[in-house]
Amino acid sequence: MAGNPACERFVPMLSPYVDGELSSGERVNVERHLAACRDCTGRAADLRAESGLLRVGLDMAVDDVDFKDFTQRVMARVTPDKPPLMERLKLAVSEMFLYQRTAMISSLATAAVLVLVGVPLLMSDRAPVGYASERMTVKSIQPYRNAEVAPVVMETDNGGTIIWLVDEDSDVLSPGAEMGERQDQTGVGQSDAGGRNGPARPAPDAPRPSGGSL
Repeated sequence: MAGNPACERFVPMLSPYVDGELSSGERVNVERHLAACRDCTGRAADLRAESGLLRVGLDMAVDDVDFKDFTQRVMARVTPDKPPLMERLKLAVSEMFLYQRTAMISSLATAAVLVLVGVPLLMSDRAPVGYASERMTVKSIQPYRNAEVAPVVMETDNGGTIIWLVDEDSDVLSPGAEMGERQDQTGVGQSDAGGRNGPARPAPDAPRPSGGSL
């Protein structure tokens, strides 16, 4: 190397040249120098031999290693085993209450208020059994002679029935005349031996309006 001062520049480039790490321009310059310098040519040959021996040794070492469970061991280190399902659920619930406690409390309070308000409203919309349902059917209506109201039955467009109780128009009579008229016509209002009036009986000729489903 003392006889050729250019070797000081190209000797550090011999190892990258052997490994193929130089650019195309640098590789051309090194090859020109090797063609003119026997010392650097010998050094490059020694480097190729060392690289070949190292590669052979690595291949022999790799052959001695069993890579059968290599992937499983690596994945076991990278991704540890998951805890059981119940432990994960407990952890999720605890984290939820820990970090979202305010939101959970407000949500539960809102749900409780909705239940307290909504259930009575839903229950109030339901009609009682036998009222305004198909289970209650008007068969007939029988007025009494001495009744102060008269039923009026009306049928709606959807097949329902409405019953109105209307005050009867009666002539103004004295108490004695009205009592006598009632006794003469129907016999209602006659006193028994104890002086009590008997129960009112339905008029035999009174019309019986029929009804329908309420």
